[in-house]
Amino acid sequence: MQIIYVNEENIEELQKSATASAMALGYFDGVHLGHQKVITKAKEKAVEHQLALAVLSFFPHPKSVLLPNYEVKYLEPIEQKAEKLAKLGVDIFYIVEFTKELAKLPPNTFLNRYVVGLQAKEISCGFDYTYGSKASGNVETLAVYAAKQQIGLTVVDEFKWNEEKISSTRIRKCLQAGKLYELPQLLGTYHTTKYCQRGGVLPYYSLPNIGDYRVLIYTSDGLIPCIATVLCKKRVQFHHDLKALPTIMTIQWVDEYDSNQTFQSYA
Repeated sequence: MQIIYVNEENIEELQKSATASAMALGYFDGVHLGHQKVITKAKEKAVEHQLALAVLSFFPHPKSVLLPNYEVKYLEPIEQKAEKLAKLGVDIFYIVEFTKELAKLPPNTFLNRYVVGLQAKEISCGFDYTYGSKASGNVETLAVYAAKQQIGLTVVDEFKWNEEKISSTRIRKCLQAGKLYELPQLLGTYHTTKYCQRGGVLPYYSLPNIGDYRVLIYTSDGLIPCIATVLCKKRVQFHHDLKALPTIMTIQWVDEYDSNQTFQSYA
């Protein structure tokens, strides 16, 4: 998969060499099952029309730019997002630098420069996708634009689990409430973070709320089950021989730890 960083300085040059694509639009934090449905629809169009499969996203999070005092809780960094997109068959991952100047662009100007300008021939997005200055562009305005430009548009309906929309916000609420058992139904897998024994959780990852949890830790020999205590937003205590764990580890968060359950019965 090709990862292309896009900004105001290089957009015109990128337009000259852009590959015709079916493009999925969204922020895609966590690449949850709702996101995957949008990307799958774009993939279907890519196959149908013999196009590359592209994803257009942003970094940093728009709220971190527009609301300086707002603390954005990222679910994962770009690197992990890219790994998930590659597994979904994405050919090109466009990462647009989000700035205050970009936020001021009228909806059609944004589409002209960053979507059609990058040779999107088919567009896929969620039902609640917004774009342009003050989020004034939506799927209705996008449909009008797509018709005029003679490009395809696929709008993916709300995707639910247990009668509630699957969203990045819902996933963050589950982490805050310690409801890790719900996350595979939203993400398609366990919530995963990377952690350094010396420095704590790596940037742009989110830990569950303070408490005790059952986790699986990746090692070169396989997965190690253990109990982990989240001490704060940055630090975790592992109830295991630390020498047996990698210095930088990948953690799958399985569930809250029941104090009546012994470590032996879990392992």
